[in-house]
Amino acid sequence: MNIIPKTFILALLASTGYVAQAQEDLAPNTEAKGFYLRASGGYAFESGKTEFNNADPNGLTGIMQSTDVTVNADGSSVNVKSLNGTVGAGIKLNLTAGYMFNSYIGAELGFNYFLGDDTMIGRLRSPQINSLENTYLEGLDIAPAIYLTPNFKKLNPYTRIGLLIPVAGKLNIETMARQINGGGEGTDIMVEAKTEVKSQFSVGYFGALGVSYPINDQLSVFGEIEIKNLSIESKSAEITHYKTTAITNGESQLVPGQQLADLPVYEKKFEFTDDYNQSTTTTPNQDAPRKIPTQFVNASGTGINLGIKYRF
Repeated sequence: MNIIPKTFILALLASTGYVAQAQEDLAPNTEAKGFYLRASGGYAFESGKTEFNNADPNGLTGIMQSTDVTVNADGSSVNVKSLNGTVGAGIKLNLTAGYMFNSYIGAELGFNYFLGDDTMIGRLRSPQINSLENTYLEGLDIAPAIYLTPNFKKLNPYTRIGLLIPVAGKLNIETMARQINGGGEGTDIMVEAKTEVKSQFSVGYFGALGVSYPINDQLSVFGEIEIKNLSIESKSAEITHYKTTAITNGESQLVPGQQLADLPVYEKKFEFTDDYNQSTTTTPNQDAPRKIPTQFVNASGTGINLGIKYRF
């Protein structure tokens, strides 16, 4: 009598094969020591939101810091919304060189280029004035990190932990204010300005959790989730574009004496500092940059990266 059915024997053999294959896939790859290059692209979303900085020290816009204000048509009521966020949302491109000391741990040095999304940091809408402040971050940073992995032969999880060090770039602020009938009945006054903010030496940190899959012995593809925490200290700011126009019946004309060349240094260059003295009895030196309190730019974000890795 055949006590054990043939189908049971076949199922047992199949499951044994699956287990063997799984063990093979999960077996450590002992040939991983050596250099590699990794290239990726991705997108980050805002995370760790905070209040935005004051982007209008000259008071051109009438915007209260980090607010979206709407005044109704007769001026009898005001709606105020708080604006919070970061400038850490945008596109990131990465090129990283690394070295595996053994099958489980390595060291990396990455180079990141980041182009941030336009972010609204202030707005005022009223019967008398419409103002808007937008900003975006563009920069290059280096990212030394530690790479950890169990180094499975097939689907291989890993983590990266390291520092973010901005080495180049700037924060761009675009400002617009339109004063209704500011030049008389039927003539609006439009002010447009662009400001560049430069940074002090700053350091942040990041962590990534991902998985890679081999195409062949040298090439693999990967996907990961990355969290970055970066606060950049501002060093100086300068208004690089400033234009005032009078608009009548759709026709615009530059307003004499109210262009970039007409601004004193005190109104177009700014230096951030933790401690400064300011006279209350004398007029500030108009030929020197204005001192203003230190500000930090929140560039934190959480995103997804996809790329390829080549092992030498």
